[in-house]
Amino acid sequence: MKYKCLEKMQENNKKPSKLLRILNKGLSAVLIGLIALIVMEYSPKFKEFMHNEVLEKNISFGYIGKLYNKFFGEVLPSTNENIVQVFKEKITYQEKEPYENGYKLTVLDNYLVPVIESGVVVYIGEKEGLGNVLVIEGEDGSTITYGNIKNSDVKLYEYINSGKYLGEANGNYLYLIILKDGEYLDIETYLSW
Repeated sequence: MKYKCLEKMQENNKKPSKLLRILNKGLSAVLIGLIALIVMEYSPKFKEFMHNEVLEKNISFGYIGKLYNKFFGEVLPSTNENIVQVFKEKITYQEKEPYENGYKLTVLDNYLVPVIESGVVVYIGEKEGLGNVLVIEGEDGSTITYGNIKNSDVKLYEYINSGKYLGEANGNYLYLIILKDGEYLDIETYLSW
């Protein structure tokens, strides 16, 4: 025999809706920002620290995205929670030759380009000499430019994990430029870290 009051209690114990979870995450981020502003107002040392660390230095959006996802979860909840990632590759090529500040890699026709380092997509567009370009600011502070890309469904400011499918090489060339700490890096040196 079931009691109506028990059924009502069980209905009330359901998970909060997706909209409510998004609002909670947003309000938490706003609250943290307000607390930081209040502490800056009353503590000259903290204000100087924030000025030096946030305003004077380059901010790694990839690192901030990683921290945000760690503590708050994804910004927008995934609707495909049961999907398992199948594409988990490392970059492969037949030849490399220096090109501009990076390399022109010879790859297979319509090569499926994997992401080298997890991070945030900070630029999508055309660049002279490189074709369609995607730039990812990595969690490690690197900026990786992928050139000659087609059929990419990546969006601007999207956080993307390493090994994920970025797009296809348009033909059999891929341009790759890796910038870290103000220096352009060799592909093998970077990939060996």
